[in-house]
Amino acid sequence: MFSILKTHTGNFTQGQNGASYTIMVANSGTASTNGQVTVTENTPNGLSAVSMSGRSWNCPPLGTTCTRSDTLNPGASYSTITVAVNVASNAPASVNNQATVAGGGASQQSASDLTTITPSGAPAPSIAAGGVVPVGSTVATIQPGEWVSIYGTSLASSTVTWNGNFPTSLGGTSVTINGKSAYLSFVSPGQINLQAPNDTGTGTVLVVVTNASGSASSTVTLAEFGPSFLLLDNKHVAGIIIRANGSGAYGGGTYDIVGPTGTSLGYSTVAARAGDTIELFGTGFGPTNPAVPSGQGFSGAAPTTNAVTLYINGVAATPAFAGLSGAGLYQLNLTVPSGVGTGDVSLVATVGGVQTPPTVVISLQ
Repeated sequence: MFSILKTHTGNFTQGQNGASYTIMVANSGTASTNGQVTVTENTPNGLSAVSMSGRSWNCPPLGTTCTRSDTLNPGASYSTITVAVNVASNAPASVNNQATVAGGGASQQSASDLTTITPSGAPAPSIAAGGVVPVGSTVATIQPGEWVSIYGTSLASSTVTWNGNFPTSLGGTSVTINGKSAYLSFVSPGQINLQAPNDTGTGTVLVVVTNASGSASSTVTLAEFGPSFLLLDNKHVAGIIIRANGSGAYGGGTYDIVGPTGTSLGYSTVAARAGDTIELFGTGFGPTNPAVPSGQGFSGAAPTTNAVTLYINGVAATPAFAGLSGAGLYQLNLTVPSGVGTGDVSLVATVGGVQTPPTVVISLQ
C-alpha cells in the first residue's frame, strides 16, 4: 500500500513563475511493490505545471507524470519529486493542488495541498508613526525581551498566531530590531505582536518589518526599562484576585479576574477590595536575577533587580514580589491597601525611574 504526501513552503503570489511543490511516495504496506509506479500531478485552475523531476524517476519534459519500475520495500520511500508551477495572474485566493500514485501492485492513493495565493501588486508594509510600543502602551520605548506591538498597514498578508515556538518568521512576515531577529507571536495586516530580542544596546534603534511585498522601517528607543501593564481592554489592568477559600470563578475556584464587577467586559470580573491578595501582569519591568533570555519558554520566578513601586489612586504600595513568571511576562504580587477609594482608580508603577502609562485603571470596591 502506498502513502503519498504533497507539500510546499510559504504562500504563492499571482503571476509568480517557478513556484514548487514536493511529492513524497512511501510504501506503507507489508509487501514490496511490483511493476511500474506512476505519480500524476493534477494541477488546479490558477496553476500550470511547468516540469516534474526526481532522482531515478522518468519524468518527460513538460509532462505531468513521473514513472519508475524498481521495487520499493515496506517502510521505504522513493526519492522526492519536485513539481514546478506557474501561478496565473488571476489565480484565486487559495487552490487545492492534488497528486496521485498508482501501480506497483497497490491501490491508487492521492494527496492534496491547500495553497494560499497572495494578490500581485500587494502594497508594501507601512509602520504607523510612533507605532512600535510595548504591549498595552503608547510610549515608544522598549526593553530587550519585552512584548511589543507594531501598528501599521499591510504588515502581513493574513492573520496568523504562533503555536508557542518563538518563530522569527510568521505568515511570511519577519521583524528585526537593531539588526536582530524578533520572536513573533501574532501577525496581521494592521498589527504585529512580538518579543524583542536580547540586546545590550540602548538609544534609538531601527525596526524593520519584511514580508513578500517589501519592507518598512521605523525607529524606537531601546532602554533598560520600558514598563507597561497588560490590559483587559484599553484601560483595565490585567490581573487576578487570589481566592484561598475556593470561591473564585476561574481556576477551579482559585481566582477571580480583576475588573468592574459583572460582565461588562464580556466575561465575569470582580472589583478588588482592601485586603485582597492580587497579582497584576505587565512587561518591560527591567533586568531580573537570574536573567531570562528572550526567544525561549520560561516558568518560575525571576525577581527584578530594581525595586518596583505601585501607586493605586496615588497611594504607594510595594509588591511582595515583582519579577518574571513567564517568557517576557512580569508579575506583581501585592495586598490591596486601605484608603485607595472605589470604582476605576488610577494605577501606576515605577521602576528604575521610569513610569508606566498613566491611563491604566484598576477596579476597586
